[in-house]
Amino acid sequence: MNTLLSLHFFKKWPNRLKKEVVFEYGASENDLQIVLKRQISQNDSLKRDWEDAQEKAHVEIGHATREGFSILPISSPEYPDGLKVVSDPPMVLFGRGTWPGVKSPLAVVGTRKPTGYGKDFCRRLAVELSAYPINLVSGLALGIDAAIHREAMDMGATTTAFLAGGLHAIGPKQHTALAQELVDEGGGYWTEQPFSQIPLKQFFPVRNRLIAGASMATFVVEAARKSGALITAQQAFSYGRDVFALPGALFQPMSVGPNALIEQCCAQSVTSVADFPSRFNSSWAKNDVQEEVMEDISQRMLRQFLPGRKLSSRQLRMALNCSNSIVFSELDWMITNGVLEKIGPDKYARKSL
Repeated sequence: MNTLLSLHFFKKWPNRLKKEVVFEYGASENDLQIVLKRQISQNDSLKRDWEDAQEKAHVEIGHATREGFSILPISSPEYPDGLKVVSDPPMVLFGRGTWPGVKSPLAVVGTRKPTGYGKDFCRRLAVELSAYPINLVSGLALGIDAAIHREAMDMGATTTAFLAGGLHAIGPKQHTALAQELVDEGGGYWTEQPFSQIPLKQFFPVRNRLIAGASMATFVVEAARKSGALITAQQAFSYGRDVFALPGALFQPMSVGPNALIEQCCAQSVTSVADFPSRFNSSWAKNDVQEEVMEDISQRMLRQFLPGRKLSSRQLRMALNCSNSIVFSELDWMITNGVLEKIGPDKYARKSL
């Protein structure tokens, strides 16, 4: 891993070339050292830059040891699969928490100044997708990013963030607690920047490619014509990933971006939250409508409780679209019969065996 970490900090080579070397010659320490020594030893300038990269790697390992964060190399099975196949992946990621590889990652991005329309859509989207093994990915920024992170956790879904700066100081500062919540709820936050790097303006487009590359698709909720969310969407499009967008009123400034993506045929318009899961992941197609109508409310409620998922009565009411009296009646029955257990004030989960 030390050689991959040094390669990560070796700025003379672009990520495309680094990936070619790693995937052609292997990611083992021994193989990489032989190849790099052969290619670098003949050039004094490259040798000096390589020595500098090795020193930076040594410093970063020290930070990770003291601060307790993870260094995830591209050779690890825990590294995001989506990033491994793009043309310019980072050689390592630094972060806290986990990347839930068994869940389908969807990037949800948008403006830092959302309207009620955008925030309400985030809530509805989280309600609908939380019934599936989803990982909602965003950038921990103000606005839509924070909204989708919070709505995902409110519905018991996993959510992950990619940062523009290092792990030393979360940006924006007021989202430090939110970042820890992501970790506590089974997700995490990641970056390719070294520990002490502040989030400079030029690093945000670089971060946006991580969001797009790590995700199966990107959803733009609200965005101005010129925004980071559109950069993420364009990056996803260039990677051959699906892009979705929420259409809005013609003269609404925060709908100009999504409307433009739809008009340019870069994004698919989404007008039904209920139909979206199967468009995102075809294996999530719902059962026949008649079967859905006939399904007992108990079965519908039980399907909400995926392993490890904790839900409140409010979340169940929104997901099932039924009254409080029905929700509490079903909860009482399931608790009495040992199916569910109450694990806190208005929090429920499948009963542990």
